[in-house]
Amino acid sequence: MKKMLPGLDVLRFFLACYLVLYHTLYFYAEADAMPLAQVFRFGGCATSIFFILSGFILSHVYVGTARGESKTISPSMFFINRFTNLYPIHIITFLLVIALMAVSAHPYEVEMNTLGSAPGVMHVMSAAEVEVNSVLQVLLLQAWNPFYLVFNVPAWSLSALFFFYLFFPILAPRLISMRRKWTMLIAMWAACLLPAIIIVANSWYGVWAIGMLHNNPLLRLPEFLAGILAYGIFAGHAEQITGFVARNRRIVILTLTAFYVGAAYLFADASPSWEILLHNGAIFPAQIALIFVAASVLQGASARAARWARRLGNASLSIFALQIPLFTLFLKVEKGLEIPYPLLSCFHRFHLCAGEARVMSPHFSAYPVYLVMILFASVLLQEKVIVPLRAPLRRMLTRLWGAQLPPKMPSPSNPGTL
Repeated sequence: MKKMLPGLDVLRFFLACYLVLYHTLYFYAEADAMPLAQVFRFGGCATSIFFILSGFILSHVYVGTARGESKTISPSMFFINRFTNLYPIHIITFLLVIALMAVSAHPYEVEMNTLGSAPGVMHVMSAAEVEVNSVLQVLLLQAWNPFYLVFNVPAWSLSALFFFYLFFPILAPRLISMRRKWTMLIAMWAACLLPAIIIVANSWYGVWAIGMLHNNPLLRLPEFLAGILAYGIFAGHAEQITGFVARNRRIVILTLTAFYVGAAYLFADASPSWEILLHNGAIFPAQIALIFVAASVLQGASARAARWARRLGNASLSIFALQIPLFTLFLKVEKGLEIPYPLLSCFHRFHLCAGEARVMSPHFSAYPVYLVMILFASVLLQEKVIVPLRAPLRRMLTRLWGAQLPPKMPSPSNPGTL
């Protein structure tokens, strides 16, 4: 039986929480006055770590053995398992966003892909654009739109993961069995960094270039493949890496913390060129190091602690997908409670109430309520909706594709949301 790696569950949970803060905190004007506020502007780094971590965990569960060897994977069964973990989360939150758009003042207004330091450029989608993007959402292809992200914005990462899964059964065993994994890992680093260098060298800071660089699944694929290679290295040197981290835990954690805080401040205050490089590969070695450290710690955790870590880790993609729909709903309810009219009267004067709500500013004091809500709602969504849906969906897809379900294997770090 493979070792449990609860540190990876904790890491993916914290990455999801960080991205919640990145996407929602700055709706409040008071956020900029918070200590270390700039730290929460580096969302692209967390997404990159999440992609690398996905390749790492899936390799641990599906490919690697205790000796660092590899085995073949059934592509049909792998795809069924991944699809039934990913798609229900996506389609449920997508439908929630559609419902919320029905009560939005500007439902078809989107922000074009630009650098974080650049002023936002708004675009109103035509009816044809709405239809095309709706089809892309249903097919989990929305990450291939380089111009703007629409509907549930963070769900572009689910689209990218869906693309990565197509390559995993074929490439993962081969990458794990390679002898020169470090060389190939450096090649993946170069593949991440080279597009950013080309864009910086030519000052291509337009919507198309930035959208391709940040969201295109093909350009983000090297991060996922790097996670597979990183697992192969870790599996082959687990005792040495774990021992080093155990002996130098405090120094390693403080060093990585200082590095990421410094990188976040540099990202927030840097020129466009540094912003692009930091977002796309410049700190790749530190991201790999963080995953090695997370895989090494908490291996001696109690069964109860490991179980809670797994529950929170498994909810990470539910957090990722639910954060914006729930925050939108939270803001609407908060503003609705503040309008100077009885709520029941708004059924008869909806436009007047909506106008009042639009000019109100959200109260930062209520933000912790949202953070607690997203945590509980995501765990409930994962455990009470997604998990019960998986078994019937897998049976249906198995019948359609003629695959045979293998016996359930114990999972050291359940990749249910990766």
